[in-house]
Amino acid sequence: EAFAAYAFNKSHSTCYSFVAFQTAYLKANYPAEYMAAVLTNNMNDIKKVTFFMEECRRSGVEVLGPDINESYRKFAVNDKGQVRFGLGAIKGIGGAAVDSIVNERKENGKYHSIFDVVKRVDLRSANKKAFENLTYAGAFDSFQAERSQYFFEEPGSNTTFLERILKYGNSHQASLSSAQASLFGEDSGVEMPEPSFPRCEPWGTIQKLSREKEVVGVYISGHPLDDYKLEIKNFCNASVSDINNITEASDKEVSIAGIVTSVNHRMTKTGKPFGIFTIEDYDDSAEIVLFSKDYVNFKNYLNQGWFLYLKGRFQKKFYREDEFEFKIHQMEVLQDLRSKLSKSFLIRINLEKLNQEFVENLSTLFENNKGNCQLKVMVVDEEEEIKVTMPSKNVRIDPNNDLIKDLEGMEIPFKIFQ
Repeated sequence: EAFAAYAFNKSHSTCYSFVAFQTAYLKANYPAEYMAAVLTNNMNDIKKVTFFMEECRRSGVEVLGPDINESYRKFAVNDKGQVRFGLGAIKGIGGAAVDSIVNERKENGKYHSIFDVVKRVDLRSANKKAFENLTYAGAFDSFQAERSQYFFEEPGSNTTFLERILKYGNSHQASLSSAQASLFGEDSGVEMPEPSFPRCEPWGTIQKLSREKEVVGVYISGHPLDDYKLEIKNFCNASVSDINNITEASDKEVSIAGIVTSVNHRMTKTGKPFGIFTIEDYDDSAEIVLFSKDYVNFKNYLNQGWFLYLKGRFQKKFYREDEFEFKIHQMEVLQDLRSKLSKSFLIRINLEKLNQEFVENLSTLFENNKGNCQLKVMVVDEEEEIKVTMPSKNVRIDPNNDLIKDLEGMEIPFKIFQ
């Protein structure tokens, strides 16, 4: 009893408090290095990597994607204090390939181009699949070429440009290792000319990000929902994680937005169709099942890659009253949401900013973005703590991304009302 009351409890509390102090000190004084170590320690758990990347953003530590000239096997901090994704976190790239890339860079300096990479890296260790996944992950983006160019196929050819690059590299390395040398020790082989990059359209955001997630497990250079931040901020009152953590029924209407990442259309044992789809937002993903009328009403929206706005309520399951579900009663395509739900658009202007030039710039901006949404202007005198809201009788606008970007550039706060 005496031992249990003293030794175990106090020894553990002492150790844990000491470790807590150490980690708190490291996070406060070396945040980038600390988060790089935490990410490395959880490199094989995508959910934890996602969680800690979000913590990096919250604490102001920038996490960059893998880079052929800065990344190591594990997560590391570059010269600018940014965390670089580790090459070992990319799927389909073995340890030998990573070691070959990193060791060659350490010994002979940074790579100058993709052609320099294939000439110097041991292509027996880094195969075609490794180079494809490195490209998908953005490891070659610093060479200022579009990822789509590497996978471009000339008409009538079944060969991608990346395969031509690897062929060039293999030819160069074979030439170096051949025994055919001149009397003066120079290579007698003929150097192949570097292939010219093809001209082609860059990948769209969705294709680029989906490839990233395919090989890394998370979105790195952005998120598919980035174009819909305004809709999520103004029209949603819940997130996907709330679907996974329902603890009670509620009459409150819940609105959620996300991207559909998987869809299954199935049949019950009695021959009735139903659907299962997974929706994902910035922080979480949830599986939703639609039966009977709900499936009939919404099945046309169940397409992988679609951006959806869901409205419904949290309620008890019909067949299990001790469990809860998100009961959907409305679905909308996220792309159409702003024009459908935006009834009024309020901008806030400080009185001290108001002058003729400012008003003319605003008038030109609204003239170039006409629409059906009512404009309201709130003028605020912060010194006198007075504010006046004035609805415009004649000006109606379209709250599109261009207008939003320009207003943000002019540092004008705004809010959309349904």
